[in-house]
Amino acid sequence: MFARKLENGNYAILDDEGHPIARIETSQAFVVYPIGSNLSTNYEHPEGIILEKADVKKLGILIEK
Repeated sequence: MFARKLENGNYAILDDEGHPIARIETSQAFVVYPIGSNLSTNYEHPEGIILEKADVKKLGILIEK
């Protein structure tokens, strides 16, 4: 899993093959909400998960260079 920066400055979370990730299970200490969603990453997001940089870092997701 890695994060790819989008033109708008947010990050798409992708699997190792470059496909969107729809769910990231996290503990209560690391609850993160995708941009524009009131459901955390623990729930299914069929369109894929988009996060702000701070949340990508909070989860320890590698950012693509």
